[in-house]
Amino acid sequence: MLFFSNRKRMIKKAIANTVTAFAGRTPKIYEHFFYGAFDIAPQNLVIWYLFKTDEELEIAKESGFCDELKELTIKNLLSLGYPEEAFDTVKKDAADFNDDRIKLENVPEEDVQRIFDALSDRKVMVSFTTKEDIDRKTDGDYHFYFQ
Repeated sequence: MLFFSNRKRMIKKAIANTVTAFAGRTPKIYEHFFYGAFDIAPQNLVIWYLFKTDEELEIAKESGFCDELKELTIKNLLSLGYPEEAFDTVKKDAADFNDDRIKLENVPEEDVQRIFDALSDRKVMVSFTTKEDIDRKTDGDYHFYFQ
């Protein structure tokens, strides 16, 4: 018998509820999956929704469908008891950061905070790609594509 954590069950149910809610929408969600060390820390969760073609993904982005998928996924996770702090980004001011080991030389001032934010505390990620892109870039090798 395999061990499935309560958190893993919660994630599977939230994604299933999201996919079901959008079953009638086009473009169709081709595939979905998740991974991460979410049992260690809940923010270590990545959820992927795949569309079949690049064109479908563009349509989904332009129509707001991707935003709706992300919002409902997070709402469903929270409604099932997923820890709220996993979605919070701890905003820190780059100007207050004082670490001599890291130097950002020749970086435009307007990019410093953006870079700092990207390297700061993580949160749950809901991302999108296409089967077409996976096939084109890695000859269909999911493991290689997502590493």
